[in-house]
This record gives sequence, structure tokens and C-alpha cells, in this order.
Amino acid sequence: MTETPARISAARTAAFTILHRVASGKGHSDDLLHTMAVNALSSEDRNLTTTLVLGTLRWQLAIDSILRPYLQRPFQEMPAPVLLALRLGTFQLLLLDRIPDHAALNESVELARANGAPHAAGMVNAVLRRVQREGDALKKNLDPEAAHPQWLLDRWKHTYGNRTAHSIAEADQHEPNIPSLFNAPENAQQMDDGSRLIAELTAASSSGPKRILDCCAAPGGKTLVLAARHPDAKIVAADLSPRRLSAMQRRVERAGLPNIETVVADLTAQQRSGPFTQPFQLILCDVPCSGTGTLARNPEIRHTIRPEEFARQAERQRAILSTALSLLAPGGRLIYSTCSLEPEENEDVVRSVLGQPQHAALKQLDIAPLFARLAKENILSAESATNLRDTALRGTTLRTLPGTHATDGFFAALIERPA
Repeated sequence: MTETPARISAARTAAFTILHRVASGKGHSDDLLHTMAVNALSSEDRNLTTTLVLGTLRWQLAIDSILRPYLQRPFQEMPAPVLLALRLGTFQLLLLDRIPDHAALNESVELARANGAPHAAGMVNAVLRRVQREGDALKKNLDPEAAHPQWLLDRWKHTYGNRTAHSIAEADQHEPNIPSLFNAPENAQQMDDGSRLIAELTAASSSGPKRILDCCAAPGGKTLVLAARHPDAKIVAADLSPRRLSAMQRRVERAGLPNIETVVADLTAQQRSGPFTQPFQLILCDVPCSGTGTLARNPEIRHTIRPEEFARQAERQRAILSTALSLLAPGGRLIYSTCSLEPEENEDVVRSVLGQPQHAALKQLDIAPLFARLAKENILSAESATNLRDTALRGTTLRTLPGTHATDGFFAALIERPA
């Protein structure tokens, strides 16, 4: 890509570059928004870059439906810089009231011109001027459901009902809410309230464990919560990725927590060596998943996920959970969790694994009493504990939902090996 002219703002240049990399499969928005190049921008430009990137990705499907009738060529035949410039310009014209129309329009045209498509500058200008003229009518058609794949919405409507599915879609279109469940911030980590809730529930599910396993630990926020709640326990933080685990190790060292041992391990296979020769009294099995509960925070997931993904994820999840349960000590407890909204990755995985002969002695426990324990320890407010008990239980399991709770969407199940 050629050098961008100086008259294009630093924020739009950075946003365009990030969107191009995301569209090319060369990075994730969250990682790309925290690079040295973005961090070097002014605070105002960093904030605008984040708004442009995440907002364009959140609304991309709806924006594409608006643009499609204005274009003579199908999207798949259009050069990527042209399509990105159109999406970025349309997002600003229709959804960012504080951005002057002339800046959104003119700089989008220049972005196309400067990034290998000077021949398309006139077309980009004409389309965006039409969007500008018809803006009021177009804004009325910007529905959160139109910004999601229809097949995914249909799944949510089947699982949760039409009203809740719409609430999920609506929540996915906004910045995640400011944390509000807890009485005090946790200095050891930075995470969504739902993610922290999983860690706090795990910590509260066992009293005085000697050995704790975090199965898929990186980037380490939940591990740090476990270490803070159980400072006398030996914590083994395992992860498949050496790169992610190395970054986590640096985070652990900065936190000054000597009771955490990081180890590269693939827990889809049985482990009987190194730190896995002895059982664990407490295990957090927060497995990799489709991430459909985090679309507000990770909006590009909706553009890459496919229906067959859930079966593939579930196969890996069953393997990890089975391995983790084989490492659970008598009397020990394990929390299985995901940030997916899909039953195949949640209830179905737990049911399938507990139905295996080698795990026949294990029991699934009600997670509800842990809310009261966290309130008694002044970690959760009494109001939050009551609200979670009343709204976030599906049988014996936890289920938070975007739009219903001020968190990402999480599932958790509590399992015990009898003493």
C-alpha cells in the first residue's frame, strides 16, 4: 500500500490500515489497536481510531446492505481499499454525529486514491455523497439485527427467544459497559466483568486448595485473580501458545506473584508428567471457544464464524474438559466455562463428558450458592448477587447475556469429584 497523503488524519490512516489487516486475515482488531504505532498517536487520535475500527466492524453487514444497491459491481469484484473506504466513510456519515460530513467524505475518497485505487476515487465520492444526501432515511434502517449474520440470529432466537436475541444484537453494537458487578476494582487484572466473574466463582468454589490449575490461562487475568484469592496455593497456569504464555509470564512477574508456574501444555491430550503428576484441588477450565458472547468487544468474529465452527470447537472443548477432570483430586472442584452463547459449546459439552464412563463418579453442582459466598466476602455487592441469582441461572449453570447483563456472554458449570 502506498504512502497516505498528509491531508488524511492520523486516526483515519491508522483505522484504514487496521481494517485492511483485519480484512486480510493478518490480525485481530484488539491486538492491532494496541500496537506501538497506535499507542504513539495522541489520546484524541487513539480514541477516534478505536471508534472507527470497532464501529465499522460492528456495523459492516448493515453498511454493506446500504451500499449494495448503489454499486454496479459485486463486492467480491471490488478492490479491498475501495470497499474499506466506502465502509469507513458510510459509518462516519451515518453513525458519528460529531464527525463533519466533509471530513468523512473527502478523507475516505483520498484513502481509496492513496491506497492503489485512484481510478475509483470518483465512484467513492459519488456513492458517499448519495449516502450523505439520503442519510436521514438510511439511519432509520440501521437495525442491530442487520449487523449480524441471519443464521446466527436465528440460532439465538431458537435458544433464547426473539426478545432476548434482539437485546443481544443491540448490545453487540455498543462499547461494553463499565464494570458494575463488583464492590471494588481488582488491581491485578483488566477484564470484562463477566470474565472476572468466572475467576471469582472459581476462587470461591474451594476453601484452601493446595494446588490450582488454570487450563487455558493466557493472557492471565483470571490466573491473577485466583492467585490473589488463594495466595498460599501453588498455581499451575497452562497454555498451548508459547508466545501468549511468554507475555503472560511477564505479566505475572510484574504482579510479583511467586506462587504461579507457567507451563506450555496441550490439554487436549492426557498429561502425566511435570506439574501434572499430582492432582489439583481446584481447576479452572476456561476453554477456547467461538466467542459469540463477545461480539461487542471482538466484532470481526461475526464476519468469519461459520455454523460448522461449533462442532469443531466442541470436539476440542470435550478433550480439554476430559483431561482436566482426570487431574481433579478427590473432593476437588472444577469450573468449566466459555464466552460462547452456543449450547453445543456449553451444556452439551458438559453433558457429553460427564456421560463418559471414566467420569461417572463426578457430580455437577448448583453454581447459585457461590453468588451468596462472593457477597458475604464483599466481592460482589448484595444487589449484584441477587440479580445474578434471579437472572443468570439456567438450571444449575451460569449464563450471562449481553443486553441482559452488563457483561460479555459467559457460561459456567461447577463439577465436583466426590471425596
